[in-house]
Amino acid sequence: MAADQYSLAKELDPLDPTPWFYDAIRKQTVNRPVEALQDFQKSIELNDNRAVYRSRLLLDRDLAARSSSLGRIYNDLGFQQLALVEGWKSVDTDPSNYSAHRLLADTYAALPRHEIARVSELLQSQLLQPINITPVQPQLAEANLFILDGAGPTDLSFNEFNPLFLRNRFALQANGVVGENDTWGDSLIQNTVWGKLSCSVGQFHYESDGFRENNDQEQDIYNLFAQVSLTPKTSVQAEYRNTDKEKGDLPLRFDPNLFFAFERNDEQSGSVRLGFHHAFAPHSHFIASFIYRDAEFEVIDPDFGFSFEREDDGYLAEVQQQYRTGRFIITRGAGYFAADREDINIIDPLPPEAVDSDIDHTNVYGYASINYPLAFTWTLGASGDFLDGSLEDTDQFNPKLGLIWNPLPETTLRAAIFRTLQRTLIASQTIEPTQVAGFNQFFDDAEGVDAWRYGIAADQKFSNALYGGLELSMRDLEVPFEDFQPPLFLPEVEEADWEEWLLRAYLYWTPHRWFSLSAEYQYANLDRDSDFAGDALSTDLKTHRFPLGVGFFHPAGIIARLKATYVYQDGDFGDPFAGVVSDDDRFWVVDTAISYRLPGRYGLISLEAKNLFDEEFKFQDTDPANPRVIPERLILGKITLSF
Repeated sequence: MAADQYSLAKELDPLDPTPWFYDAIRKQTVNRPVEALQDFQKSIELNDNRAVYRSRLLLDRDLAARSSSLGRIYNDLGFQQLALVEGWKSVDTDPSNYSAHRLLADTYAALPRHEIARVSELLQSQLLQPINITPVQPQLAEANLFILDGAGPTDLSFNEFNPLFLRNRFALQANGVVGENDTWGDSLIQNTVWGKLSCSVGQFHYESDGFRENNDQEQDIYNLFAQVSLTPKTSVQAEYRNTDKEKGDLPLRFDPNLFFAFERNDEQSGSVRLGFHHAFAPHSHFIASFIYRDAEFEVIDPDFGFSFEREDDGYLAEVQQQYRTGRFIITRGAGYFAADREDINIIDPLPPEAVDSDIDHTNVYGYASINYPLAFTWTLGASGDFLDGSLEDTDQFNPKLGLIWNPLPETTLRAAIFRTLQRTLIASQTIEPTQVAGFNQFFDDAEGVDAWRYGIAADQKFSNALYGGLELSMRDLEVPFEDFQPPLFLPEVEEADWEEWLLRAYLYWTPHRWFSLSAEYQYANLDRDSDFAGDALSTDLKTHRFPLGVGFFHPAGIIARLKATYVYQDGDFGDPFAGVVSDDDRFWVVDTAISYRLPGRYGLISLEAKNLFDEEFKFQDTDPANPRVIPERLILGKITLSF
């Protein structure tokens, strides 16, 4: 019935974008994402026709909403790079658009070493969101879960089963996964909207024996969230989260025999978050965030007679104002972090060594987005960091410069140069803008790392069915570390010089309304100083990836995916027992899945295979906390139910 009304509306007013927009949402929910993509594009093309009764500001907000919805279609089709482009466009067009921030959070989940960016975009989305029925999945705000991509009970992404219209109701979502290696997990979220109140309570559990000895893990996460709309312009929210994790030695290293058979890791943490949002006007927003966290970490390896304990007790307070006038968008804010930290090192037979430290970190920032001339969007900004009590005390000024240029309607060129200091954060979250002209600022680096990033990119829409693009960037890092030199072996803070070259290219095609095809090339060259190579144990590591994907979407609700990735990696690897070893490996990994979308938006049932052909290989994971591959086959069954 809805389809008939949308068709009638398109005929009566061919220039109105609204029926195209809602028909695209309808087609997405009935498993027709390629057709939904075409309708979203038509809606964006017609957006400015509403100028008869919409201001320029509201038209741009409409455009941001349409772009973020389009980005979700790209995610469904497996076009992650295009989803990122649409997310950046949406945020640059309207930084108060909560759905655009959520889109970026969802898409960052597929990129390595983007956990700070992912959970930070999620936090900004939550602070800006209105009262809604969207479940707050307990694991979403947790960084570094050490779960194989797609192997958890639910993905770190937007819930597509939410109702289109808001009303007072109770809702329940249940997710489950079971698979080989004694892998199983579940997630249960109950959420409610009643008048001016929105709240949810959730539980997440995951455990697995892993693919080798001492590769097991078990974790439980609980959260309670509430949001109250005090007035149409003002809302407050509170969230409590508790985490308990126990695991062995999980990182995947190049040498399959290089692991610690007796190492155990435990983590317990509890956090409270308070949020505030006030809209002075449609063009002026103020948000504030306060997070308190108490965490305990313990690493024990009886084989080496070693143990390490850390207790962190701290808070992070941040405020931000967003203001827009004409072609200018101003974002400015400040934050303050304070923590008491106690580290205890025990090396048998020596007595325990305890080190207490107080860490203070203040940051201020200001960003201006200037749309002038019409085809150019400039980002000019700066931030200041004042770090005291960490490995190295630092005061640092960080300039920011970015440019997005649209020489043709279907062509986007981007460039950026900026500096960052690795932030001291609670739960890895911040409300400072995470990107400049589409280039991520906050990677999962060590505390106190000073980094410059330089980047250029081009994204091209060749037709309504064919897209391509290229992105190249370089990061120049100064990494502080403690060096213990004879004869007294007293720690001295030194700096290691690191370089990272990152390249991504993509080509996406929708040849038929049921099919999507993707081809990508990803290259990373991580050049580490031999004086300090970090946990990766590699001094020069080059990784080439060629993912090729096919997606099939039938209107009856059947979804099938096949992804084959060729990987070639070579480098110099530091072995604590054999010194530096040069080696390489090349292999194919094939992942596949078949799913059925239940009628009436009630959920999804999937059967998935990771590393379908049980390929054994050697691989140094540069993002071990978020693994993408494992050297053995893993069969999983997953279910999502929404009521």
